[in-house]
Amino acid sequence: MQNESASPSPVNARRHHVRDYVRWSDVDVSGIIRWGTYVRFVEMAETELFRAVGFPYATLWDRLDIWLPRVQFHVDYRNPARLDELLDTEIWVGRIGRSSIRLEFLVKKPGGDLAAEGYLVIVSIDRKNAKPVDVPKPLLDALAPYTSPPTTSPRPSPARGESRGEGVYGASASRNGFGTSTGLAFLRSIETITR
Repeated sequence: MQNESASPSPVNARRHHVRDYVRWSDVDVSGIIRWGTYVRFVEMAETELFRAVGFPYATLWDRLDIWLPRVQFHVDYRNPARLDELLDTEIWVGRIGRSSIRLEFLVKKPGGDLAAEGYLVIVSIDRKNAKPVDVPKPLLDALAPYTSPPTTSPRPSPARGESRGEGVYGASASRNGFGTSTGLAFLRSIETITR
């Protein structure tokens, strides 16, 4: 894994970059990356972003007295990544709500072709009662350089021939870690709280 300094993006937010190879354990029999492997790439980028802003996960919990569970993960597949390709995962903060942080990511292949894109939502919760709490100001301040400015425009329309949420393969994956109607109700309550 290679960790690189951030670079400016066209939307005025810096992006943190992490590079790593597609490994043997990441691919299926055809040598193409398995969808679940993107979780590993994004988790690495998330961890390194927090380390870069001075809040490594090893100390963040105690310093801020919160947990940051992942409540939603969404990935759109664009081009298949293959064994031994060096992928560049860019990550930045797309939006911060009262208690939630939405991390946006791009995973690029050598040469810059987009392999996948998506987002991850984490929620700041109290360590004692697991109730949502405001994202702590020190964390907001640390993430500020990597945070996109607020926008009032809707998400761009999908490319011709695609429906929203579908990639080149005609599929997308969203995981919220719950998979039940109770979990969906929890996510809706989190969405309401974080607006």
